[in-house]
Amino acid sequence: MSAPAFAMAVRLRALPTALAALGMALVIVMVGALFPAVGGSIGKLDLPDGVTDLLGGADYGTLTGWMRSEIGAIYGPLVVAAIAITSAAGSTAGEEEAGILGLTLAHPIERSRLILAKAAAVAVGAFATSLGTLVGLLAGVAVGGGGIGAAKLVALALHLAFFGCAMGAVALALAAATGRRAIASGGAAAIGILGFLINGFAPLVDGISWLRYLSPFHYYAGHDPIGNGIDLGDLAILGGAAVLLTLVAMRRIGRRDLRG
Repeated sequence: MSAPAFAMAVRLRALPTALAALGMALVIVMVGALFPAVGGSIGKLDLPDGVTDLLGGADYGTLTGWMRSEIGAIYGPLVVAAIAITSAAGSTAGEEEAGILGLTLAHPIERSRLILAKAAAVAVGAFATSLGTLVGLLAGVAVGGGGIGAAKLVALALHLAFFGCAMGAVALALAAATGRRAIASGGAAAIGILGFLINGFAPLVDGISWLRYLSPFHYYAGHDPIGNGIDLGDLAILGGAAVLLTLVAMRRIGRRDLRG
């Protein structure tokens, strides 16, 4: 890995990452503050099973269910994936379209080392955003009345970080293969949305229930980290997918003529 390229990639994405982490923390505190006023009156929504799964169980009657549905199922993965995908696509295909990548590679640096540096920077962004989420969860649970152990909140944040790394690696592989930012970011977002829907609806049909194992959302939230804690197997699969896709990106960009 190229240390200068890694440092540059982190520095260029530092501000949006910091703002995303701060925004997540503030939103979660507000979500926690709302629970005492509205949580008890809503309870568990009576929805079809697939929709309930998409909303993290749709249990708004407990603080755990409230945070699982509002943060774990919606805001958390949306923000972390967005930061990872935009960072991966922008720092590779975006720089290639702007002519920056070719100029960088004119220096004595291997393409594979550069991609590895970009991947490491994406991981830093995902973990930093997840850290902001954790700070918000700790504060949000405190103002919401407590009752969720810190270990469970760490578990949710850690699963979010690994999920972000996996989604960023999807964008990185697409960017390395095509050199087009729109394809990388749009393709990764489409895969994320498809995975979200598959994880919610595939288990309802016996013939296709196995498809949920192809969804990154299954390994992010399938074992309910905020309710049950860290699942090392799920983290290993998300981390392994991120590593594999990074290797694909390293191989693909080494075989392609750069645009511009």
